[in-house]
Amino acid sequence: MLFNSFQFALFLVTVVAFHRSAPREWRNGILLAASLVFYFLWIPPYLALLLVDLLVNYALVRGIQRSSRKRLYVAASVVFSLGILGGFKYTAFLVGSLTDLPVPEILLPLGVSFFTFQIIALSVDSYRGATPAVQSFREYALFISFFPQLVAGPILRGSMFLPQLRAGGRVSSDRTRRGAWLLASGLVKKVVLADFLLAPYVDDVFQGAGIPTSLELWVALYSFAFQIYCDFSGYTDMARGMGLLLGFELPKNFTEPYLSRNPAEFWQRWHITLSTWLRDYLFLTLGGNRHGRLRSLRNLSVTMVLGGLWHGAAWTFVLWGAYHGVLLVLHRTLQPVLVRVAPGSSAGRLAWQALRVAVTFHLVCLGYLVFRAESLAQLGGLLPVLGGLTGSAGDTVSWPGVQLGIVALCAGLHGLERIVRPRLPAIRRALEPMWGGVLEGAAMGAVVALAIWLGGAGGEFIYFQF
Repeated sequence: MLFNSFQFALFLVTVVAFHRSAPREWRNGILLAASLVFYFLWIPPYLALLLVDLLVNYALVRGIQRSSRKRLYVAASVVFSLGILGGFKYTAFLVGSLTDLPVPEILLPLGVSFFTFQIIALSVDSYRGATPAVQSFREYALFISFFPQLVAGPILRGSMFLPQLRAGGRVSSDRTRRGAWLLASGLVKKVVLADFLLAPYVDDVFQGAGIPTSLELWVALYSFAFQIYCDFSGYTDMARGMGLLLGFELPKNFTEPYLSRNPAEFWQRWHITLSTWLRDYLFLTLGGNRHGRLRSLRNLSVTMVLGGLWHGAAWTFVLWGAYHGVLLVLHRTLQPVLVRVAPGSSAGRLAWQALRVAVTFHLVCLGYLVFRAESLAQLGGLLPVLGGLTGSAGDTVSWPGVQLGIVALCAGLHGLERIVRPRLPAIRRALEPMWGGVLEGAAMGAVVALAIWLGGAGGEFIYFQF
């Protein structure tokens, strides 16, 4: 069931109704049952895989909590979890890269990359004493399989979410209102912006038979930048909205990433829960910044390459991760120079910041060419197009000017998020007298109706394939 489907809407309404009307001690059982049903309805046999993963790792977490041989148990949890992830996600990639043997395509278990990282985080945090001890299998299973964020995050930490589970979810009128608006805004981002306005042009360029012109390719890269943002942040908004309707606060995953002034800031604003996971459990494990500048830059590069590989079993994703690693290394190296050349006047500082935002955005878009390319061969064919060296006008897509206007609209909405976000509490207070009345309910209904009318059910979320 896709979040942007009528079937899921019925499922969600049913779960929320049962959860809110049940005694507090029953609520987690209801949510666990709903989460397992949700996963079963995708690919029924893979529910057994999820349950085995949960049972084994729960036993190992209990061993971490109770045994003096904590390191052995945490190592077993990490190896077992990565073994499942690697077996399903990377076996064909490795065999195909090293040999000429044909490998049948394996259907990837839904959300395996996300819940594997969540399992590892809880095991490592239990070893470090950085999370409350898990009290039961039901609690552990719900923490990992909580259906709003099971498929594509945000990746949860035990210290943040386990106490909320033990409280059974704290429903309030404020959380209900915020949750409803997040659901509505996420639906619009996904169905209207990502699927209806942006995806068709991107697909025409990258999946068309002809070679695009330089203008068409650049417009497609701009379009894909906002498509993947609206698609993924739309999913996160909907997940957080569902959590609020059930009484839970889930972490933010995006804070206007395309207004970042450098590559490091971009990764502090894009897919935040993955970036912090990579920092806390990979970069710091490799040594972080503790052993000198060169080793720090090496650790940063390795972290980004493995982060790229996490996104998909293909050399394009490895190259994309390496590209961002190079950007981060260059930024760290050049940062003292950038500080020295910054203008002193107010107008100069403003222009300098705008230039840095524009440069960072275009560097990210260049990375999206690697990310979106179907293969290294296609990437090699498209790279010369960026500078206008190849391509023929009109043989792939039409109306790049119209699409550029759509991109400008998305960019304006992206900037509006930065303006509106700090003012949300005041806006909510202003709407408080009208909550439950005609105005806010009608506005929300109109937003949902617009999304359904323009985009239908929409397509699958991009990050479902990871």
